[in-house]
Amino acid sequence: MKTYKKTIEKTCLEIQYDEDCESPREWSNLGYFITVDSKYNSPDKNEDLESIIKATGDEATSQEEHIKMIKEDYEWENSENKVIAIYPISKYEHSGVAYSLGTSNGFDYSNNGFYIVTTETQKEMGTKKKDFERVIQSELDLYNKWCNGEVYGYTLYDDKGGIEDSCWGFYDLEHIREELPEEYKEEDLQDYLIE
Repeated sequence: MKTYKKTIEKTCLEIQYDEDCESPREWSNLGYFITVDSKYNSPDKNEDLESIIKATGDEATSQEEHIKMIKEDYEWENSENKVIAIYPISKYEHSGVAYSLGTSNGFDYSNNGFYIVTTETQKEMGTKKKDFERVIQSELDLYNKWCNGEVYGYTLYDDKGGIEDSCWGFYDLEHIREELPEEYKEEDLQDYLIE
């Protein structure tokens, strides 16, 4: 009796963390995400806003007063560019970092940032005011992934070990699937992640 061995030729896939991915804060965004933290740089670089937030934070007696003072000081210095909205941002830090809209209390939380939408930034994005919070939360979600190193890239190799395809800058493993050959459509992509 003869036996047959079936050989399945499949390209080799490697998924890795993208350590060279630029911050999503370098892209076009709805507004300025400014934090005042002694250990970290602010996600967005805007010396005027950073200075205003620090100075008014020392004087304000409540968050509402702080927001009002930021708006007044910024508009006094930038009469052509008005502040449309200011949202407080909280940070949770414990074996990773997570920024979210609003204020939070408790261990490992800090309320040290603001998201500021101006007439210029809103005009550039064209976002309606009713959509501000949804867009900001989406931006924060991407930034959280970037901060925590959850950005990926893949390389496909042919049967001779040559590079067949490669692409980087994915914020979700499932987005990689859309770029892969049919043979990977049902695969668990986590199995291909090189740690």
